[in-house]
Amino acid sequence: MADDMIRVCFLAEVPTGGKILREYTQPRKAFAIELDSQKEPFEGVEIVFGEFPPDGSSGISFKVDNIAIAWQRQRIHVNCPSEARSEVLAALADFNFHEAELHRLESDVESQEPLAQKDVEFAHRIHHRNKQHWQRFGETIERCSKDRLIYARLCSQFWLPSPALSSKGRQIFSKLLRECDIEDRLEIYSDRLEALEELYEGANDRVADYRWYRGGHILEWTIVILLVLEAVAMSIELGMHIHEFNRDLKSEAVDLSEEFEASITRVDMDRVTFVSKASDPRTLVVAKNLRVREGRIDRKSGEVTQGLTLEKGLNDEAFQNIPVDGVKAMILTDSRNEKISQIQVLRSVGKKAK
Repeated sequence: MADDMIRVCFLAEVPTGGKILREYTQPRKAFAIELDSQKEPFEGVEIVFGEFPPDGSSGISFKVDNIAIAWQRQRIHVNCPSEARSEVLAALADFNFHEAELHRLESDVESQEPLAQKDVEFAHRIHHRNKQHWQRFGETIERCSKDRLIYARLCSQFWLPSPALSSKGRQIFSKLLRECDIEDRLEIYSDRLEALEELYEGANDRVADYRWYRGGHILEWTIVILLVLEAVAMSIELGMHIHEFNRDLKSEAVDLSEEFEASITRVDMDRVTFVSKASDPRTLVVAKNLRVREGRIDRKSGEVTQGLTLEKGLNDEAFQNIPVDGVKAMILTDSRNEKISQIQVLRSVGKKAK
């Protein structure tokens, strides 16, 4: 009897001409839609009222009072009074929707397990040569997390059926839970999913540690190199300071310059001949930056004060027609005591003795 068969599918949106039987929000938003029984193709469940499969057919068969049901995932046979059809249909639609969600989760885990078996080696022995698997590890654990959330929402729907169901509908729903071993299936699924979660979470942690090790190793070497370069720069700077200090110290330590009173007896171009105290005559070359000044000597105190600069230098009249006893002067030699750097022509100051 074709009129007694109802086709129900579960869609996220209501198609044109579709009749809404039930609406769901958990574990996902969907509608139970009654479709035209002649429409092809079809993905859902066929509920046949009035006919009953012969004994021995596959599926789950049970009775609730005067209602007999033979349940299969894609085809359900129901023998019940006509006035009970609506509440039976609502209970079957609810159960089939949530059972289909559980079946999808089970299939997802089952499809993942063969690959997980191969991934055990890659998950526990992290090598850079196997990095092509690392992205998949992350994608898999994300997928497992999403399925875990769906599972959590699905459990509440099994244990707390919709309050819109009638008392008879709740009895049918509870009977289907027991006959289809939903409690055991949920527990088994949770265990299988947990095994995948532990495998791929551990793999992701080890990959993260490995990446940190490699990246941290490079970072550590970079820091070491920068510290070495900084140490070299500081050493060079310190060496330059030490060199300058030693140079200054050396200059001060080997300063052989002398300043003394002498009598200049001859000036010949850049050479000056002089006699100091009782020593023999001595001739020195003058420095290029020779300074020639007039000096005043106090005969009482012996103090010498600088006077005016003699702009003509050795061509000054003081060095013309030098007397026999010479021109009194203070002579200052350079740091090497090889050249004359300054000459002060002395002039006596103070009262003459009577």
